[in-house]
Amino acid sequence: MSRTVDMHALPEGRLLIEIPETQRKQPRQARSIAMVEALKQAAVQILEDEGRDALSLSRLSEYSGVSVSSIYEYFPTLDSLISSIFDDYRKHQHAKLLEDIGNLPATSTLYDGLLLMLRTFLRLRRKQWLIDRVFSAKYLHYSELQRMDIVKPDSLPQSELTSALMQRFSTELAVQDAEKALFIAYHAIPALTRVVALERPEYLEQDDTAQMIARMLHALLCKPNTLP
Repeated sequence: MSRTVDMHALPEGRLLIEIPETQRKQPRQARSIAMVEALKQAAVQILEDEGRDALSLSRLSEYSGVSVSSIYEYFPTLDSLISSIFDDYRKHQHAKLLEDIGNLPATSTLYDGLLLMLRTFLRLRRKQWLIDRVFSAKYLHYSELQRMDIVKPDSLPQSELTSALMQRFSTELAVQDAEKALFIAYHAIPALTRVVALERPEYLEQDDTAQMIARMLHALLCKPNTLP
């Protein structure tokens, strides 16, 4: 269940924002940390093997060995648990992608880096979509509001990935203003992958989706006729 606002209580012209439920509290002690981690791993196993319809409190409690009351202590709803799992996916992707950008071969180009980033983002979007299509849409809508600073952003430094990519291939950029190039790429990459997931999810698994977006961004940022 998500938090919403009574429409009749909204002044005219105000925007109604649905905020996805989140984890109630963070575990502090080692035992609690291990329990929450085991709970999330059990949920991931059920979601990835059996699908969203198979995930229920009773099924999760039975599979993980965690009591229903203990599940409620940290996760008020199943959506809040899935939201936490999606957050973990994003954090893992962020760290792995940052490492992969740094480890690209010396012969790599900006186009290679763009493809790497876009394929990674699209895989994540598809993974979320396959787990729970309805909640994935809510999660992506809220993430877009965070990107636009309409709601408070999370602590993950999203611009770090784009900045690492632009710095790695700065000599290829035709844009004289490095800050402008970073701004365009930072907003374009997540926005385009989100709209694909929300409106054309079948494109997520088609490899030419990443290629088309990468070519478009490369043409925008680099000198003409330099595409490998």
